[in-house]
Amino acid sequence: MTMKLSPQTFLQIIQDAKCVGLRNVEDFDILNIAHLKRFESFSPQSKILYFAVYEDDPEKFGWYNKPFDRTLNIQKLGVYENFVFVVDDRISDEQLIGIRYIRVDNIYHAIERICRHVVLQVNPQVIGVTGSVGKTTGTALIQGVLDKKFSCGRIYSKRLTPLTLSSWLVNFLEPEHQVLTLEYSMYRKNHIDILTDILRPDISVFMNIKRVHLGVQGINTLDDIVDGKRALVDKSRVALLNIDDTRISRLKRKGDFGFSLSNQRADAFVSIAGDEAMLVLNYTNQTLRFAPYIKTSLFYYQAVVAGLLGAYLGVPADSIAEALGNFRPAENRINWLDIFGQQVLFDGDVTTSGRMSSLSEHHYSTSLLMIHSFDFGEENVDLQVDDFNQVFSKFDEVRVLDTEKNRTVVSRHSFRNIIFTQKNDFLSDLSKFEFKVLHFAIYFRKHKDLSFLNEFIAA
Repeated sequence: MTMKLSPQTFLQIIQDAKCVGLRNVEDFDILNIAHLKRFESFSPQSKILYFAVYEDDPEKFGWYNKPFDRTLNIQKLGVYENFVFVVDDRISDEQLIGIRYIRVDNIYHAIERICRHVVLQVNPQVIGVTGSVGKTTGTALIQGVLDKKFSCGRIYSKRLTPLTLSSWLVNFLEPEHQVLTLEYSMYRKNHIDILTDILRPDISVFMNIKRVHLGVQGINTLDDIVDGKRALVDKSRVALLNIDDTRISRLKRKGDFGFSLSNQRADAFVSIAGDEAMLVLNYTNQTLRFAPYIKTSLFYYQAVVAGLLGAYLGVPADSIAEALGNFRPAENRINWLDIFGQQVLFDGDVTTSGRMSSLSEHHYSTSLLMIHSFDFGEENVDLQVDDFNQVFSKFDEVRVLDTEKNRTVVSRHSFRNIIFTQKNDFLSDLSKFEFKVLHFAIYFRKHKDLSFLNEFIAA
């Protein structure tokens, strides 16, 4: 049962607030600080406290792509009896006639104080995960392991911002949560530092560094990425660090843990043997065997992190092995599909060399990459051309659907080691390859389900 906030509690937290027209309001079911998809599951009868936040200069901190002003929604939403608004001096009393509201001096300071109140009430142990790729799956795998012993909550957001983080905390953090795990993502160099001020991690995980977001303000080299992400480590009580990466291993402090795929003296490492993996926990002198969901180095890193965290927090060894072996991603943007009787990994995310590199670093005998379409989002492709070509060279075959748009992209960026194929050859002879990947860029931004993909396959 999530925590609820009453107007009386609101006034205790923010004593200088002024309530107008709230005589019969009960506890609020939703504190709508930022739009989250999970709000859509609430009934129209839910009592909603709507924060009229705004951002006039999104480029200042780089959290948002465009300016926005939620005060403009007050008149439209004010006709509903279940809405109460939180406003500051951006909007006058005259504009709020007939509307129930709470006025505060600074709406962002109010959000900060409410978040602090909720977190202190629950007081979970916070585990923060960062890295260039694999944060979402890694965080879900950690939750799966820790759920074996604790009530473990997880915050999910592909572009975490102060507002979305605050919305998750005040709406979905439950009183019984003993542990909270989340990914700390950054797009600008100072983002993680700001997020850790909102929610300070007790335990941090630094997974990897890939050439992602290069060319964005303040991020031009791999060292810039480390500088931005190290705030998570510096502010945590203990860190789990990938010691296979020298840039990350330099952050290791006394009492921190190291994990590896190659160093057998690490606190935890994974040994790979065919279809089975062996997790060696030197920290507890235990060895666990599990069948991996996917045989990539990235997944083995995610597994060794989850296993080491579980061991550190006292999860029984057999429970850790069970969680690792039974793991299946909850999100649908990367998942196994059956195509003509063959298991194919569907990748529906943005086209980045970092993500594709993690797929190319696999442990299968033969491999095929099929690219339906490219979409690089806001990435600077010019800084990743060499990386893309290295990725393509690691697959036994790379097929690109022969379209005018794809040919333009390939020509513009001088991509090599690819074959243009017509639709009837694009998905042919899949059985020749042990590992098959179908990349369809930002699929779920364009399509709500797999119907379009299934029609493409069947056509």
